[in-house]
Amino acid sequence: MAAKYSRRPSHLSEPLSPSIIPELAILPQPLPAADLPCGQLVSKTSKHNPTTLEDRDFDDIGTRWYKDVIFFNIEDGRFVESFGGTHLLQKPLDKGTEAGTIEAEEQRVRILKDAEAAVKKVWQDKTAKKWIEEQDEAGFVVALRQLSNASYKRARLHDVGNGNFEVVRDVGGEDKSGKRRDSTLGVKNTDSKWDTVGVVVRKIVVEGDDVKLGEELGASYWN
Repeated sequence: MAAKYSRRPSHLSEPLSPSIIPELAILPQPLPAADLPCGQLVSKTSKHNPTTLEDRDFDDIGTRWYKDVIFFNIEDGRFVESFGGTHLLQKPLDKGTEAGTIEAEEQRVRILKDAEAAVKKVWQDKTAKKWIEEQDEAGFVVALRQLSNASYKRARLHDVGNGNFEVVRDVGGEDKSGKRRDSTLGVKNTDSKWDTVGVVVRKIVVEGDDVKLGEELGASYWN
């Protein structure tokens, strides 16, 4: 689903309402905050961090406490779907997936105030322009979500009828074979207080000697 949020005039300085936080595609696994800045250029083969964007090009929204219910792939542990901080799901587990939750004491969402203007600003930098022209497909990170001291736990879905499944976070227990299992998801330690867990990536469309942003591309660049 495409992200939805409003452009905010750069002269405004009041705190942003959490209600404008966009829908962000979940990353397959968390990344250290420093590895994935908002405004990053991405492709299947490389990443590039332009130097032309300034703090005034971004808006930051912060909230206390964060929870997300996710499905992850049993084989490789990669996150495949996010459902937000819900207690009830109306979707059963897909084949080969299990449920989990992400909880954090704080979330920070950074968005570009005007993504179209930002990508044109990046295009003026010779190094960034050359990088974009060399890619078969290039994307532009226009928003991201970071979490402070996040914990990643397994969860169970209990059928409560009428197509609803209650999400219960594991505190340790047995797997389907009766063996004890750790309640913690097998997430690689990022060695960072802040983890990046979600992004909005837009396709960069080159038209002659100009660029614009196209469709949303998801989080496949970090698979």
